[in-house]
Amino acid sequence: MRRPAFVHGIRFRLFLASLVLLAIPALAAQFINRMEVFLRGAQEHDIAVTARAVASALSDRPALFPPGGARPGDPEDEERRRIVGLFAAADTIAAASLGSAYAPSEEIERFLDIMGRRASRLWVIDTRSRVRGLSGTLREPPPARADSPRTTIASWLKPVVSLVVSSPEIPAGDESKPVRAQIDRALIGVSSTNWRGTRDREVAILSAAQPVFVGDDIVGAVVVEETTASILLLRQSALENLIELTLAVCLAAFAILLFFASRLATRIRRLHAEAEAAIDAQGRIRGGITLTGAKDEIGDLERTMAAVLERLRNYNTYLEQMAGRLSHELRTPVAVVRSSLDNLRSQWPQGEARVYLDRAGEGVERLSSLISRLSEGTRLEKMLESQEREPFDLAAVVRGCVEGYRTAYPGRAFDCKAPSGPVTMNGVPDAIAQLLDKLVENALDFAPAGTAIRITLSCDGPHARLGVTNDGPPIPTAVLPRLFDAMVSGREGAQGRGGHLGLGLAIVRLVAAFHGGTVRAANLPDRPGVLFEAELPVEGSRHLA
Repeated sequence: MRRPAFVHGIRFRLFLASLVLLAIPALAAQFINRMEVFLRGAQEHDIAVTARAVASALSDRPALFPPGGARPGDPEDEERRRIVGLFAAADTIAAASLGSAYAPSEEIERFLDIMGRRASRLWVIDTRSRVRGLSGTLREPPPARADSPRTTIASWLKPVVSLVVSSPEIPAGDESKPVRAQIDRALIGVSSTNWRGTRDREVAILSAAQPVFVGDDIVGAVVVEETTASILLLRQSALENLIELTLAVCLAAFAILLFFASRLATRIRRLHAEAEAAIDAQGRIRGGITLTGAKDEIGDLERTMAAVLERLRNYNTYLEQMAGRLSHELRTPVAVVRSSLDNLRSQWPQGEARVYLDRAGEGVERLSSLISRLSEGTRLEKMLESQEREPFDLAAVVRGCVEGYRTAYPGRAFDCKAPSGPVTMNGVPDAIAQLLDKLVENALDFAPAGTAIRITLSCDGPHARLGVTNDGPPIPTAVLPRLFDAMVSGREGAQGRGGHLGLGLAIVRLVAAFHGGTVRAANLPDRPGVLFEAELPVEGSRHLA
């Protein structure tokens, strides 16, 4: 049985179907991405509220912001604004980096320390661009994370995840400009929040600026800044968990589907093999379907095929027994007719009636011959079933048969080529002789007068080839494949000596199959004539019972 290619098998198709499982991590990654957007929105709202609260607490406290507003065009104010912008962008931890731009107020810084929170930076700037208070840092190191296998796997799959999940767009560029612009807007009374990118493409800084009032005058601004590192950690952790869970689920699903598909394929292959072996090349039922008791669709198919084979077996048995029954039932009336004709011949030995009696007698004899041939196959099959195999010399059997043909058909030449030494095979020599008889009878029916019947025996490895060749007309190509089937004949009108039922070559095939051999017929390629050949295993080769 030839197995189908893997790409056409059930396992490959179930594998393709299981790829739909990959939609689960894709959808989950999209969900995580939306959660990140939501958390960033919540963070933006929280930081704006914090800036507004700090600004409200510092408002209407003129002692914290001494008089002395900005002087337009003052180069010192401009330099401080530049330094502040760079400070904010570079996130310098040391307040000393501010230089003259850092004019801290002890009360403001104490207040900022109270209001500050982890991973955030609060600072207050007055209208002269002096930093009056500073608390916190944006460079708090992230929590130490041990390198775990899933972290390693997540880093490997990061490029793949980035194809499915797109991070929120954060503008990148000169990091100092957004800070300066935001401070300038706060100092003119405009509250705002702002996202800006960093050198780390995955980390962004969120800042909120809120003006500080003393009465109706703006005396400064509060800036609260935070990074998205915490959200990034949360997102990374969720992705790692997602990848770990997805890999586990997909591997488990693939393993289960592969096992399921393999089991289905095994059951179907077994059913296919049993169905193929149940019927031989001649259409006979030789085996059956083993029922497993499964209650699924394949189990139903097993039961249906077993029932079909059983019905076919019964029908074949009926057909095989029909010839024997017909032969048995017809013999008695034929015998009655024959005896009646003999009686009539004795009463009319001469005259016109005798002519008709003789014709009727010939017809009865022909009918009797047909009845004998009709039951011949059944008798031979029963004989083979009861015979014991024995080693014998095939070459001697062939030579003996040929000598008999020469005696039986003195007007016909028989050429025989057989090995001089013994060709030993295990089987029933009488059956082999009958096989050769049928082939020779068939050749005699078609060979033109004056031509020889050629009988050859040769050894080809573990097989012997027994061939019978005549110079008769070629057999139609369409008939050749069915020539050894019962009731099939290549004769025009199926006529021959004593009538013909197409059983002779069927008996040849039956004998050859019993000995584990095969038969074939072929037109001669270079001259008119037909070769009938039986390939039989000789001793020492594997015997097919």
